[in-house]
Amino acid sequence: MAVTVGAGAFAQHVGKTELVHFWIAVPAGNVTQPITMRGAGPPVSMSPLSIDLNRRGLPKLLLQTDLEGIGTHWIYNLGKKPVTIRLELVNCSLPVEWSVNANWPYDPVTHTFTKPLPPGSSIPNLGIDWIFTIPKDDPSYLHNDEGIIVYHGGLRVTDANTGELLTFIPITIGRGTTSVGGASCCG
Repeated sequence: MAVTVGAGAFAQHVGKTELVHFWIAVPAGNVTQPITMRGAGPPVSMSPLSIDLNRRGLPKLLLQTDLEGIGTHWIYNLGKKPVTIRLELVNCSLPVEWSVNANWPYDPVTHTFTKPLPPGSSIPNLGIDWIFTIPKDDPSYLHNDEGIIVYHGGLRVTDANTGELLTFIPITIGRGTTSVGGASCCG
């Protein structure tokens, strides 16, 4: 019993420490390559996310083969006008758990921070985690010569009041490879 409890606690710890963290700045458009945004706040570096599940740490490979997590603590408005931030995972058919905490009004149904974010500001005390459940051998996975792609989409950030695309960060999760070309913000 002690081994089971210890393994569970260790797996829970591994899951939290193995999250892939990234920064978000708006407006940045379609982030197709590594960029550093400058504007009304601090410089923010962003790039497409590409995760190879086979290259994660050994404890994660052994204890949490069906879970993958990404997260952010940083959403900055580097633009010149206030924006109401809405988040959407594009092309996501995987089960995903959203965990959002912030000192900013948030609607979990629409994934929208309901108070406009002023230029040069960031959402205070932000913590967002997306935990993907990766089913084994799903026939919908994209297979190529190098491996399997289990998710190829991205995070679309829009102004909830206008629908305007602010930023799109492509996200690819795979086994053995994650190279399938650039994702699009709109398709």
